[in-house]
Amino acid sequence: MDPFTIAALVAMVAGAGVQYKASSDAQKRQQQEIRTGLASQKELQLKAEKRALDTAATFDTPKRAEEQAVIADELTQEMMAPVSESQNIRANQQTTQGDVSNDYTTAKAASDVNAIKTAQSLAKLLGKSSSANRLRMNEGIRVLDAGQDIDRLGGFSRGQAGADGVAIQQAGQVDPGMVLAGSLLQSAGSAGMMMGGGAASSGATSGLKASTGSGTQLFQPTGGMGLNMTGASSGFKMPAGLRILG
Repeated sequence: MDPFTIAALVAMVAGAGVQYKASSDAQKRQQQEIRTGLASQKELQLKAEKRALDTAATFDTPKRAEEQAVIADELTQEMMAPVSESQNIRANQQTTQGDVSNDYTTAKAASDVNAIKTAQSLAKLLGKSSSANRLRMNEGIRVLDAGQDIDRLGGFSRGQAGADGVAIQQAGQVDPGMVLAGSLLQSAGSAGMMMGGGAASSGATSGLKASTGSGTQLFQPTGGMGLNMTGASSGFKMPAGLRILG
């Protein structure tokens, strides 16, 4: 095999290799984008699940009881503040001027204390009864907030999926420059192989003519066992019985 034919064959193989590498690189980029997109979707899904589980955990019975107790104390303090202030004002207004007996002072002090105790008991009762409604209201707000957060994460997931789809599609596109280079190399190799084959055929024909001389024609027996040649080179003697067809 002559060097020209070898070079043409190498060009064809190199062209096929360039096109294969372009396709392989595109596939690798696409797979990487797919992995990245799946990782992003998984992260958003885990966030949504955590948000839902954290909200659900607040509905455990011990936590609800503890939260309701805290709410009841807060409501009791809120209701006791104005009652205590009002009781102090009323106690000052009901003070008797002048000398009074110790029994009156003691009785008035006991009355004030009882009024405060009664107000505290009433405030605790109202705080405990109101705490259940306040607890349910707080839980409803938490569920609503959690739902909004999960919906927002779902919107992020849909938007990310759309962006990942575009990135995956673009990553899967084969590099046109490498495809063109491979195609040119293959075309050049094919052309070189054709030219090499034509040159070899022409060389074989020329060698045949050079070996037999110009004007050589097909031999055909004319009868007998000898050969007869007309128009052949002088260096060859044709036996009788054969002649060359004109």
